[in-house]
Amino acid sequence: MSRDFRRIAGQAVLPLAAAGMFVFAVVAVIQPARTRADAPASPPIAPVAATLAGTGIVEPESELISVAAELPGVVRQVLVVPGDRVDQGQALFALDSRAARAALDAARAEVVVAGAAVSQAEVALADARQRLVLFESVDDARAVSADELQRSRFSVRRAEAGVAAARAALGSARAAVAVRQTDLNRLMIAAPIAGRVYRVNVRPGEFAPAGASPQPLITLGADGQLHVRAEFDEADAPRLRTNARAWGIPRGEAAKRISLTYVRTEPQVVEKRTLSGGAERVDTRVVQVLYSFDPAAHPIWLGQRMDVFVEAPTRATSGVRP
Repeated sequence: MSRDFRRIAGQAVLPLAAAGMFVFAVVAVIQPARTRADAPASPPIAPVAATLAGTGIVEPESELISVAAELPGVVRQVLVVPGDRVDQGQALFALDSRAARAALDAARAEVVVAGAAVSQAEVALADARQRLVLFESVDDARAVSADELQRSRFSVRRAEAGVAAARAALGSARAAVAVRQTDLNRLMIAAPIAGRVYRVNVRPGEFAPAGASPQPLITLGADGQLHVRAEFDEADAPRLRTNARAWGIPRGEAAKRISLTYVRTEPQVVEKRTLSGGAERVDTRVVQVLYSFDPAAHPIWLGQRMDVFVEAPTRATSGVRP
């Protein structure tokens, strides 16, 4: 009996050990060892006790301008790169202009033809007037019949009408040249304002559609001053003050505090676009306030997020909006 017991016990050791190791592994996975994880960056701290906190995005003072082509075409030249400073009217990129140049040459040829027609009509008018003067200067009524004199007068009128028509055709031809020249100029896309080029999303050989596109061909903006478009919850709108002190703290630089200058408040409450992370709701409605700062004194990346703090009265003392 004891021999059978030992044999059965020996056979049960291996399954029991395997089951114990399996239980240990499951517990170790479900309840891993807890270690302390430090935050990658210190959170921003409000400069004063009573403040409103918002999240903002850095943008140029002109806002970002998405440059589009007025006419569709294949890109032949790209004349700028990101970071370039451009003047108003400076060329950014050029579309294929061969067909437009040919049309312009044809329109200019039409001007030459119309000008020759005007000269011919003026000569015919001068001849008709001279004949009329000759007929009217004859004293003997029997030398020139009344019918012939009347027909000469009609010839002068026809010649005058011919000159008017030829001059109108010349004007139309010149207008066609202006139209063709405008079409040619529109194939050279120029900067609408003076500023800096931020993105170039077009290359030679690519097709540029006319009008707005999902990806702007070129993005630029005036960066003499940078703006922060800060969003505050609509529930905090009664506490916003246009003359209140404001500070911006760039993400990842909790010790850096930038003094902001109020620019304007957007008059419409909109859906929140700039999320600060976590479980923040995307259907929150916010008031957008723009502040400015000097980029030379505080170099900041365009599009960088910034925590904005505005000095404000407490809820107990706040009144109506200014």
